[in-house]
Amino acid sequence: MEAILTLNSGSSSIKFAAYTKSKSVVCRIFSGMVDRITSEPYLRIKNAFDQVVFEQNLNIDLNKDDPYQSAIHTILNELHKNDIQIIAAGHRMIHGGMRYRSATIVTDEVISVCESLIPLAPLHQPYNLKGVKILHEKFPQILQVLCFDTAFHTTCNAMSQLFAIPKWLHDDGVRRYGFHGLSYEYIVSQFDKYLATKKRDKNIIILHLGQGASMCGVKNRKSFTTSLGFSALDGLMMGTRTGSFDPGAMLFLMQHYKMDHKQLERLLYKESGLLGVSGISSDMRTLLTVEDEGATLAIDLFVYRAAQWIGAIAAEMQGVDGLIFTAGIGENAAAIREKICNQVAWLGAKINQEKNAEHAATIHARGSKLAIHVIPTNEELTIAEHTLRLLIANP
Repeated sequence: MEAILTLNSGSSSIKFAAYTKSKSVVCRIFSGMVDRITSEPYLRIKNAFDQVVFEQNLNIDLNKDDPYQSAIHTILNELHKNDIQIIAAGHRMIHGGMRYRSATIVTDEVISVCESLIPLAPLHQPYNLKGVKILHEKFPQILQVLCFDTAFHTTCNAMSQLFAIPKWLHDDGVRRYGFHGLSYEYIVSQFDKYLATKKRDKNIIILHLGQGASMCGVKNRKSFTTSLGFSALDGLMMGTRTGSFDPGAMLFLMQHYKMDHKQLERLLYKESGLLGVSGISSDMRTLLTVEDEGATLAIDLFVYRAAQWIGAIAAEMQGVDGLIFTAGIGENAAAIREKICNQVAWLGAKINQEKNAEHAATIHARGSKLAIHVIPTNEELTIAEHTLRLLIANP
């Protein structure tokens, strides 16, 4: 059976899925994840019905073998056992700079450009590229496609892309880019299914709330502004990341605590956010189930920052007509959705508590000025569809 493989190779995990194709439509048949890839690699594969069909620790000698190569070869072997023949592959690539505004076929030149962007995303881009190179070694003839997380935000208004720094730095790439674009692109593709006709081309704020969190203001179905900027640290408070943080405070940490860039990187990326504030966990599910002052403070700050950004984006778009919640927290944490909506009641948000508790697709109450929806995201499907489109165009 011929299939398109999607691959999201990250610093601590590899997510993948296999899709069959029928004309211009793709259908997921397998999906899975390799977790803890650099410590105790563990592979789980599910079928189209989300039933686990394979799971085990991977026997990889981390002192001798490349865990990414071993893990991807194991994934391919398991798919092969199920008579899956990979004919194309689509990859999540976190950074395309301002050059790549849409999904792009892999060439030597494209790889070279993506490598040059590694300094802009050193914790993500090298691992994304690993997956591309490993697959090319295994299947040098198949079409490979890069789907960029930054591409969706290349339509953002010019002011939102600027920092107040010397122009030469901006011209050299120090600017606001935005991320989670594949998730936002998928959500926008679902507007016709979920939103009332009169709302679809209005000002919609999408809240991608998970371990990584961001917000995007969509105007006429295009990204107008977003909370993430130059890096994946900006904007909202996240699982272990700070969100917006005063650069003067970073200078203080360097001067007073003698932190070098590696210590700062660990603090800002790994030790802050929900984990740092609560002192307990980066997982919102855990924080919502414990009675602890730290957990309560972390939840309250998460909600406060989200409400702040809704207000800022609403002002930038000069109005808002709807809110959409997505990703792990956005899709599953009814209490967080309710708290955020209560904080922005001044904008006319009014939630239906019963529908919200049921995780219904439409959760606004009668009389709400804002449409409020919960839409599950599907970045893998977006990647598969882009890959199929380019496969059809380049037989």
